[in-house]
Amino acid sequence: MSAPSFIDKARVDYSVYLVTGRELLPAGVDYYESLELSLSQNNVTVVQIREKHAETDKFLEIARRSLAICDKYDVPMLINDNLSVCLSLPERVGLHIGQEDIPVSEARRILGEKRLLGVSVKTVEQAKVAMKQGKVDYVGVGPCYGTLSKAGITEDKVIGCAGAQKIVAELKKQEKRLPCVLIGGLNQKTAARTLFGATSAVNAPDGIAVISAIVGRTDSDVAAKELADVVGKFKAGVIASTGSSSNGVASSFALPPSTAQAKKDVEWYKSAIANLLSFHREASQGPPLIQTITSHVSSTMSANLALAFSSSPIMSHEAAEAADLSLAIGALVLNIGTISPASLEGMHVAGTCANRNLKPVVLDPVGGGATQFRKDVVRGLLNATQVTLLKGNAAELASIAGKSDQVKSRGVDSGAGALKDAVGLVKSLAQKERCLVLLSGKKDYLTDGQTVITSDNGHPLLGAITGSGCALGVTVGAGLAAACNLAKSQSGDTDVRSLGNTIVAHGHVDLLVGALTGLLAMTIASEKAAARDDVKGPGTFIPALQDELAAISAADIHRYAKIDIVTS
Repeated sequence: MSAPSFIDKARVDYSVYLVTGRELLPAGVDYYESLELSLSQNNVTVVQIREKHAETDKFLEIARRSLAICDKYDVPMLINDNLSVCLSLPERVGLHIGQEDIPVSEARRILGEKRLLGVSVKTVEQAKVAMKQGKVDYVGVGPCYGTLSKAGITEDKVIGCAGAQKIVAELKKQEKRLPCVLIGGLNQKTAARTLFGATSAVNAPDGIAVISAIVGRTDSDVAAKELADVVGKFKAGVIASTGSSSNGVASSFALPPSTAQAKKDVEWYKSAIANLLSFHREASQGPPLIQTITSHVSSTMSANLALAFSSSPIMSHEAAEAADLSLAIGALVLNIGTISPASLEGMHVAGTCANRNLKPVVLDPVGGGATQFRKDVVRGLLNATQVTLLKGNAAELASIAGKSDQVKSRGVDSGAGALKDAVGLVKSLAQKERCLVLLSGKKDYLTDGQTVITSDNGHPLLGAITGSGCALGVTVGAGLAAACNLAKSQSGDTDVRSLGNTIVAHGHVDLLVGALTGLLAMTIASEKAAARDDVKGPGTFIPALQDELAAISAADIHRYAKIDIVTS
């Protein structure tokens, strides 16, 4: 069958968009053989030919031979930046340009309407222009991370997941929508986090553009399949959560109505927590291993309380062993109480590995609003890692939400200010960061972005000892691990969508219940410890807390839990 004269733009699948780069090929690997191998299993859906240093004649020769391969597998092809090369090829070949290249309106005038035309954008303003002009067929959003293909893409020039999310949201206005692919540093390790992180309440990316993640491999067919699997699972999650799709991608991304949640009253939650706690205590699958990168001040207490809560702690911040550990852990807890270059590197690598292996990640941004350095650390971690649960006090969470004026931070403490709208803060932050949010304080607020559950459990002595908040992050992490273990025991596996996109509940994994289990175990234990006759103050409270946490049972949940559902 002969190749079509031009591309049907409405049917282009942007899932795995391969940009070529001969300079990144492994030694001894032929470019054309690598390209054909990457297309051979139908996992690459678009190809862009990029030749930054080739003369026009050489570029055209490469493009023609590449087109023959793309035609063989019915894959649309575009040319990067070079208008003359594009015009020398059939109309089914499109063009991709950057902001510094020929103006979009001029490119469209010269190309005509039949050719596919894409443009790279890295700001919301550029996205608005692309939408308003209506001249391009899709946009590339990025750079999301640093990249091997472009020198000078430093940390301060990347937009990260947060920046990508703002741009992707801008690419859908009412009925008008521009398809988009994420670009810059995407690979098998970062793809899932970036796709979920760039998804907003109104829109989702259509795919990812990669170079070295495929070109740099000798097994380019395997590399392409790995990426296609990630994108496929992401799209399945988007469609399942919305019930709608456009070319396999959600055209109207919104949180699903909480029909099941409406039936879950306080007693339902108490029973679910009690059941999960009993399952966790039995440890039929063995105690979950909780990797914790935390303050050296609170490390011992966190480890001891993890043991008391039927979990096995490992206090490792070494980046070199993060990949191996991520295969074995039940959850990862990141705490920025004391930060060093080594621990920060360990957090980034461990977070990436946990995301890749679908392990829950708890982030405790200790003192996150106190200094600009800590603000930058927190934002960097949220950009690089899909957090499952974000835990903090009023000042820390207000800082992340950009509402620091509502409460003042003093060191790692929240200060005397009171949040004007705690419920609104945690819900909006959960929706923005696409994770569970736990606001800890005299009253605790926990939400998945829809349902907000408050807890009045806890004792003031928790605030009189160092490290109790850090240890709470560990017990919550253990609760999340227990929820995943329960899901495995019931269905044999966990659903990738539950861990990658925790706003939307799927399958048997109830992460909200898992977080509540870890929260209530700690706070109820503190009340029982403080009530003991042998506790005279903070010094005697610590060992009593450890003892009572080790003894917390399902019956204690039913008897002592003081929770309420604020919204559902």
